Amino acid sequence: MDICISCGACVAVCPVQALELDQNAKARLIWDKCVDDFSCVKVCPVNCIWPSSEAPEASKAKSGWYRFGREIEEIEKKIYEEWKSKYNITGSPAEM
Repeated sequence: MDICISCGACVAVCPVQALELDQNAKARLIWDKCVDDFSCVKVCPVNCIWPSSEAPEASKAKSGWYRFGREIEEIEKKIYEEWKSKYNITGSPAEM
């Protein structure tokens, strides 16, 4: 399940422009540009980005672009709902 909420925080914080938003406003990583400073990991409000050392092997094997996605846990759902409330987000990521 893809839990990226299309907030763009990871794109904005990346010092080497290793992230872009795709046609659906979802974050994509350009492996060749990434310097593993983990600024994107730290800023993601829904914890859908992890350090490359923790990424699934199938994802690491892809060349060029990498899409973030994994199962969301209950505590993360709660955090996401709190984040939506704090920033007055009313739509779902698909509607944004």
